[in-house]
Amino acid sequence: MGIGLMEKEILELQEENSRLKMLSEADGLTGLYNRTTAENIIIERLKKNEGGNLMVVDVDGFKRINDRYGHLFGDEVLKGLTALMKEIFPPENVVGRFGGDEFIIFTARECTLQEAMQKGKELIRRMQLMGDKMGVEGRLSATIGVVGCRQKDNYTSAFDHADYALFQGKKKGKAAVCSYDEEHGKPEIISAAVKNHTEDTGIDLDMELIWMELREKTSPQGAYCQDFATFKQLYRFVERGLMRLPISAYTVLLTLVDDRKQFVTLQDREYLMEKLGGTICASLRSGDVYTRYSSCQYLLMVIGASLENAWKVVERIRSNYDCITEKYSVYFGANVRPLLCAGRGITEMQRKRNEKQTGE
Repeated sequence: MGIGLMEKEILELQEENSRLKMLSEADGLTGLYNRTTAENIIIERLKKNEGGNLMVVDVDGFKRINDRYGHLFGDEVLKGLTALMKEIFPPENVVGRFGGDEFIIFTARECTLQEAMQKGKELIRRMQLMGDKMGVEGRLSATIGVVGCRQKDNYTSAFDHADYALFQGKKKGKAAVCSYDEEHGKPEIISAAVKNHTEDTGIDLDMELIWMELREKTSPQGAYCQDFATFKQLYRFVERGLMRLPISAYTVLLTLVDDRKQFVTLQDREYLMEKLGGTICASLRSGDVYTRYSSCQYLLMVIGASLENAWKVVERIRSNYDCITEKYSVYFGANVRPLLCAGRGITEMQRKRNEKQTGE
């Protein structure tokens, strides 16, 4: 047998083993972690004292849904709930199907108990909207028990406390998020029902759906990258906002050149510009915006910063970029300019034009 054929068979065997491992860890219906896998991952995280919050989610009245609409429809409800949980709890969290209509979630350690409860409320609100769209009679909802995990907590006690909080939430009328009070052993219950503060015209549901569509599905990481046309519209929006808000904003133009202050060769340019874009994204705040302006330039908009801080941003990008491209003889020049409010900006341009004409 040739070496090439043997390597191919080994690769195919590895791929098949990976596929079988994935199947053994996943729930067949939802694709989430199955109970055993989810529990093992949570146990390992607790052993490492990583902290987090354990949530137990139970769909309210799921037997009624199966009896009324059939088990296939019930499966679609569980799949829809799975999609919602994946959106609200991104991959750094552990989401698994415990069995039937019950799920477990272990949030990342950066998520506080209050944030976990708010995410639980959001899940219930969006379940209600999903149920309306699917035509479920009555309110589709869930009850959620939550417990904050501290150092040296074990999985068994954490699950028991979350399950107790869930039980208390069911007793209080369901459609609620309930946390376990470690000190007093009493649950804190937050109702998640959507309350109307307007006339009952049906537009509340529209507003909720619009809100769901507009907002980002995951926590923003790094600066906001947009194409130039969108950047220009955002620039004008901020420019208008400066007419009434006491904040400052600056645009920064970064131009990539070589050590002779010439444009970088085409051979290296795309790679170096891609690295510069990644450095900009990681170096700026999530509220800042940037765009690729040309083949060797990026344009940034830094909001709520002073001129001094805008130059600090440039130096931070430069320092981070140099670490990545130290083997290349490249450098980027920077130009920083403040945004002016729309009316003032036009007036300022006219003043400079008039001064130029007078000087001539």
